[in-house]
Amino acid sequence: MTVPIQISWDLYLGKVVVWCECLLAGVRRAVLLPRLDTIFSPVEEDPGREQPYDRLDWRLVSPTEADWQRYREMVEKQALRHGVLTRVQRVESIARWMGGRQVAVPQYHIWLYREPYVGETVERLYEEPNAEERRALWRWLLAWTAPAAITKPYNDTR
Repeated sequence: MTVPIQISWDLYLGKVVVWCECLLAGVRRAVLLPRLDTIFSPVEEDPGREQPYDRLDWRLVSPTEADWQRYREMVEKQALRHGVLTRVQRVESIARWMGGRQVAVPQYHIWLYREPYVGETVERLYEEPNAEERRALWRWLLAWTAPAAITKPYNDTR
């Protein structure tokens, strides 16, 4: 039995558009878009909530490769529209429900950025074996870069 997942594409589209505009305004060097989370569901319903969660037979219900493909295409279309660059990195996550069996789940890191040198840093991030250096690259990529100028009426001293 297959259970379809409804992924709110409008929500992700809205986030992509907002982040593209933020990048154009200089707020960040790069943005790592939110991932589509792994979802678990019981194989059989328990509407009376008679079974404890750890006794239920859980199955993985997650975004499929087709869902990810659609999401990547949507992101690329919006990035192109805004003149922003994208970089996609496939990663595997390990998912497990409350002590149950582990399952490898495909995930994608989808980056938005403006400058080619930022893209080069994203490339380095995934090739860097040193954990400290990777953390430094993550911090640099995701740092807020816009000046924190306060304008009237918020700094009005009247």
